[in-house]
Amino acid sequence: MKIERTKQNTRIGSNVMKWYAVYVKAKHERKVFEMLQRRDIEAYLPLRKVVRQWSDRKKTVEEPLIRGYLFVRIDIRRYYETISVPGIINFVRFDNRPAIIPEHQINDLKLFLKNDIPGLEVTNERIKKGQLVKIRTGAFANFIGEISELRGRKRLLIRIDQLGCIIHADLGSNQVELIEAVEIERFGK
Repeated sequence: MKIERTKQNTRIGSNVMKWYAVYVKAKHERKVFEMLQRRDIEAYLPLRKVVRQWSDRKKTVEEPLIRGYLFVRIDIRRYYETISVPGIINFVRFDNRPAIIPEHQINDLKLFLKNDIPGLEVTNERIKKGQLVKIRTGAFANFIGEISELRGRKRLLIRIDQLGCIIHADLGSNQVELIEAVEIERFGK
C-alpha cells in the first residue's frame, strides 16, 4: 500500500486546489487516509520508518511522522465533504479560517522524507540559544544546562554549571526538557 500518493490536478472548475492540514483522531491517520482516497480526495500522509523492538524480535515499521495530522489538497468547495470523513476532527485553523499550507512546504516535506534520515523526530518545542534545559536521559540525566549553541538538527552545545565546564552533546530535543528560570531552585541548581 503506497501512502504517499498525490495527483497532479491543480484546478477544478474555477477554484484552485490548495493544501490544508486536518486534525484526525489519535491512531486513525491511515484509516482516514484510506477513506479520503475512496472519496477521491487527494491526501498526503507523511510516514517515517522506525525499528520497533518486541520481546522476541525487531521489526521496521512505518508510522506517521506527525501524529494526529494529515494533509489534504482540495478546492475549498469540498470543505464540508472533507470534514465529514469519519475520524477527521477539524481543519487546522489560522484567524478562524482553514490554514493554507504552501505547496513548496509539502514538497520540502516529501523531499526530506525521501532522504530517509535516521532518528528523524518532529517536535513543536523551539529550542533557542540561552534557554535552560534539564537533560532527561543518559549519563547527565537530571542535570540542568544552558543551550549555548545550536549545531544543526541534533547537536546542542550545553553548558552545565554543576560540572564547571561545557559539555558537547549529541542530544535531540526529545532528550532535553525546557525549564523556566524559577524552576531551577526546585531542581537544586
